[in-house]
Amino acid sequence: MKFYDRVGNVEAEQSVLGAMLMSHEAASYGLGSLTVDSFSNLEPRNRLVFQAMVDLSEQGKPIDVQLVIDRLINAKTYDEAGGTDYIDVLIESRINPDNVDHYVKIIRDQHLLRQFLMKMDEIENDFAEGSYEDVGAFLSRSSDALVEIAAKRQVGEFIDAATVAEIVRNQIDQESRYANRYLTGIDTGYTRLNKITHGWQKGSLVILAARPSVGKTALAINFAYNAATYRQGGSVAFFSCEMDNSSIMKRLLSAVSNVESDRIQTGNLDAKDREKVAAGIELIKKTNIYFDDTPNALIGDLVAKAKKLKAAHEDLGLIVIDYLNILSTAEKYESKNVEIGKITKDLKELARTLKLPVICLAQINRKADDNSDGRPSLANLKDSGNIEQDADLVLILSRSDYGRKKKDPTPGSYMDNLNQQLEANRKAGKDRASMSIANLEIAKNRNGPTGDVTLIFSKSFSRFDNPSLEMEKEIAAASGNPLLDEE
Repeated sequence: MKFYDRVGNVEAEQSVLGAMLMSHEAASYGLGSLTVDSFSNLEPRNRLVFQAMVDLSEQGKPIDVQLVIDRLINAKTYDEAGGTDYIDVLIESRINPDNVDHYVKIIRDQHLLRQFLMKMDEIENDFAEGSYEDVGAFLSRSSDALVEIAAKRQVGEFIDAATVAEIVRNQIDQESRYANRYLTGIDTGYTRLNKITHGWQKGSLVILAARPSVGKTALAINFAYNAATYRQGGSVAFFSCEMDNSSIMKRLLSAVSNVESDRIQTGNLDAKDREKVAAGIELIKKTNIYFDDTPNALIGDLVAKAKKLKAAHEDLGLIVIDYLNILSTAEKYESKNVEIGKITKDLKELARTLKLPVICLAQINRKADDNSDGRPSLANLKDSGNIEQDADLVLILSRSDYGRKKKDPTPGSYMDNLNQQLEANRKAGKDRASMSIANLEIAKNRNGPTGDVTLIFSKSFSRFDNPSLEMEKEIAAASGNPLLDEE
């Protein structure tokens, strides 16, 4: 074995391959950034596994454990690649997909170092064999060859356009091969919202705004629980700057167990309620949601806690903060507007640094009640215009039964009939929940369309649910805003 064949980082190679096996995002990045030659000869099995992934990609197939194993078998390299035993080693060696770029850089650097040493070896052999015309030409040719290799190395954090384009191409190809094509981020738990936003995206700052008592905290709790249970099932951080942990948990328990919040608060539970509460507690215990209820938190402390939690739990996928307007800074500013602007910039930087979405609740000012249509708008965000500027996504929550200008449904319409049925059920004692139609307006979407999402809010249960498609069409027709699709 030549001296340059001993150059490589087997652990980094295994970590990347393991991540690629378990995450299609990591697979996209790896396929776009590396080639088979990027892997060293120190562990030949890594090259074979990566080649199987390349073959699957060229065949238009997604990357997953079983398909890679099948490809190794079909290529007659299964035993040489170590079989399922080595696949298990790779999976155990995997790192968080968010860190794949760091380990890919290590592999690329080792590859360039091998090329550099090989060229030096070749130059030495040429000199020993006397295969040069004169010293000047030999030195010039040798220097140019070494400079060309060295120039391929990434400088700092820069990546050349060709590599980025290849990564994106592989991302598009990989995403198109999964059944849930429109969901590229963390599941919100709500069908229409997923279709418009494609889920909560990494590095995004999401602002959820509403007037007091509309239900924004309840919706944020629903978002946190959905992110911890749907699809990824990763960890979630919930910073409650106004309510204590027990109060947040009781709301979550009500939403999960379908037992009224008031009954949980007072302990006025019958035998059936107690069974539901016990089942709900078991479901919640299976999630990884971490709560912090420090009142009137400083943004610097919150950021530090979030980074510490991410270091301890690499699967941290979402941060929820309730709420923006009572956060503060250690420094003193001339106005609350300027201070809020500093906080939103810090939150955006936190989202990008940790490569995860941050959802932060915000208040709508009282002037929203004077809007002609009775609905709040971006102009009604309280305290700072920087909120809209820094946010990637702004969601504004409103309810048909809340506000100075309540809009009654057209008599005889689907919504009118629904409201009458709900009221009749309440009077008959069949439905203890106070239900209303909620509108979640996507007022700003940096990377996609805007529009309205209809949700059903059960105030007694602190829960938001998807409406039927029929209801959505009725509401869209009444507002004059057609649905983006009717799937």
